[in-house]
Amino acid sequence: MNESTVQTAPISVNMFGGFSVSNENYELLATGKSGLSSFLLLGYLLSNQGNDITSEMLIDVLWPDGESNNPAGALRTLMHRTKKMLEPFYPGENVEFISKSNNIYSWNRDVFLNIDIYNFEKSVHQAFREDDPEEQFKLLEKAFNLYQGEFLNIFSHHSWVMFRNNYYGNLYVKCVNTMCFLLNKEERFEEVLNLCDQALKLSPATDETLHKQKIFTLLNIGKTQVALDYYYSILAMFNTAHGLDITESMTDVYEAILNHLPNKFQTLNTLDKSLRDKDVKSGSFYCNFDIFQNIYQVNLRSARRAKSRFYLVLLTLEDETQDSLITETLKDEMDILHQVMKKKLRNNDVYTKSSICQYSLIINAPSEAGVEIVKNRIISGYEKKKKHSSVFLDTEYKEII
Repeated sequence: MNESTVQTAPISVNMFGGFSVSNENYELLATGKSGLSSFLLLGYLLSNQGNDITSEMLIDVLWPDGESNNPAGALRTLMHRTKKMLEPFYPGENVEFISKSNNIYSWNRDVFLNIDIYNFEKSVHQAFREDDPEEQFKLLEKAFNLYQGEFLNIFSHHSWVMFRNNYYGNLYVKCVNTMCFLLNKEERFEEVLNLCDQALKLSPATDETLHKQKIFTLLNIGKTQVALDYYYSILAMFNTAHGLDITESMTDVYEAILNHLPNKFQTLNTLDKSLRDKDVKSGSFYCNFDIFQNIYQVNLRSARRAKSRFYLVLLTLEDETQDSLITETLKDEMDILHQVMKKKLRNNDVYTKSSICQYSLIINAPSEAGVEIVKNRIISGYEKKKKHSSVFLDTEYKEII
């Protein structure tokens, strides 16, 4: 091996937002089309440097469900194929990229690597040890730029990848929150907003702290109504996309918004005008579960006092190929069903997402025949739009009395 050649042509490895291995001579990109087993092997070896990696560990990672009848032989074959795949990085050189000693596999230390996940982690931890705010911000900014999305997202279904992805995602949020803190101290509020908008494109979907940062910053620059509108949009997004009600954890945000609202009396006429000025879209009304529960209680009391009939309807999506499992397929179909309901329901119908794969709605109808008409309209619309034939829509309803 020509060591100087290896040292002057370092290999860059990027595992955030994709998976690529490159140097000045060659580039490998994991696209999902071919060579995925080799990329999985590489990803595990490169992201676990410094740990003893045995044949048994690699077999568990590569064939977690025991798909191979001869895993030891399959590993030898895959290792040979992976080494051949790496040869173009140093053409004409006899470089041993991966070595094995006493059943322990490791990357050749003479082949210099520049790996984004290690650089990211190093910069964040250095920043948290740094006392000087200016130097701390530089280190955090370096880490912020290194994080380009989920860790090894092409292998996101592997448990070890999920664990590491959660770790890096949480570290990224901590990094951004600290940057926001430093910028807020200097009243650089517009930079905080820009930072939050960039970070929210990559941060873990169920993390709400960056949304809070954005709302508090909007309040700091006097955009109270914008903050309030954003607050409601976040509640709706978490409820629709993840089936989560984050109202309680956002209490501090809501109270801060209330404290920034104009503190003055208003007349009956101005109150009436403020209630009317809000744009009201035509069509049915979608809300979070708490509001839906309150509307149910109001309709329950109304139904007991008047001749109106209100019905509670439950719509459930199920997958014939799965046994009570919540799959990505079902989540995709829920989005389709939501779009159908927005178009097919009437102006006075109210509905909510009551679980990951269920919608609940309240409708006013003179009899069960009216409920059947609405129900069949939704089923028919959904059947025309659904993408997965194995998924079906189950419906049931009862009168609110």
